Amino acid sequence: MKKKAMHETVFENVGLGDLNPILTGNERCAPSHSFGPAIRGYFLLHYVMGGKGIFYKNGKPYPVKAGEAFLILPDEITAYTADSQDPWQYAWIGFDGALAEKFKTLPPVFPLPVGLLQEIFGEQYKDATQVYELTAVLFRLYAYLFSESKEENRYVKRVEDYIHALYMQSIRVEDIAAGLNLDRRYLSRLFKAQKGVSILEYLISVRMKEAARLLERGATVKEASCLCGYGDVSNFSKMFKRKYGVSPCFWRKERGKAPLSLHNEEKENEEGKDK
Repeated sequence: MKKKAMHETVFENVGLGDLNPILTGNERCAPSHSFGPAIRGYFLLHYVMGGKGIFYKNGKPYPVKAGEAFLILPDEITAYTADSQDPWQYAWIGFDGALAEKFKTLPPVFPLPVGLLQEIFGEQYKDATQVYELTAVLFRLYAYLFSESKEENRYVKRVEDYIHALYMQSIRVEDIAAGLNLDRRYLSRLFKAQKGVSILEYLISVRMKEAARLLERGATVKEASCLCGYGDVSNFSKMFKRKYGVSPCFWRKERGKAPLSLHNEEKENEEGKDK
């Protein structure tokens, strides 16, 4: 069993207004080592350098692996546990300041580049008087995280475009992520953080809106189901009722402009041209 090795440095609090370092540290955890529940009055960012574990936020578990960071917000009760077989080694930095509020927009777990983290958690910052040097690195971290917002918005827009173009086909989140060359979990977190719903929930919403439109045009339930990517009419009906509170049959009857299938509607249009 690996021994737990921990080092922590508490910095002189010079009260910097924008980004103010409080402490840094690192630890090689023993298998199943846990910390918390705990609460803090500052932001605390952990970066996993090796191994893996679970981060608990509001009682919900978030798996975290090497190359990813998890973020603890002020006055938030959290806990975390190292994996029993591959326990993590992580480093952390605590900070506050006016610009730190921007960190609240980040998901609980997200990837970070190794090079940047080596700057923050390097040996040169074990001296508690080096607060200004560490502050400069904190600003580089801030710039990296939040100058990426335009790129992240582009990823979210591309997911939306993909779904609107192909909602009638079989769509998997894995396929969308692969098309964008992104990790599936990262893309899912990014999308939900910006849109407030998961990619799957967004897909279902798009399908149901189109299904409602088709039913109003006179499509049969089976046709609407097929045209919106559902091979199983029963599952389609269940999802439609969950979305709108009524069955697709009732929706078609109450809102349909004419009790016609799309095939009959097309036939009628053709006949009209011949007259």
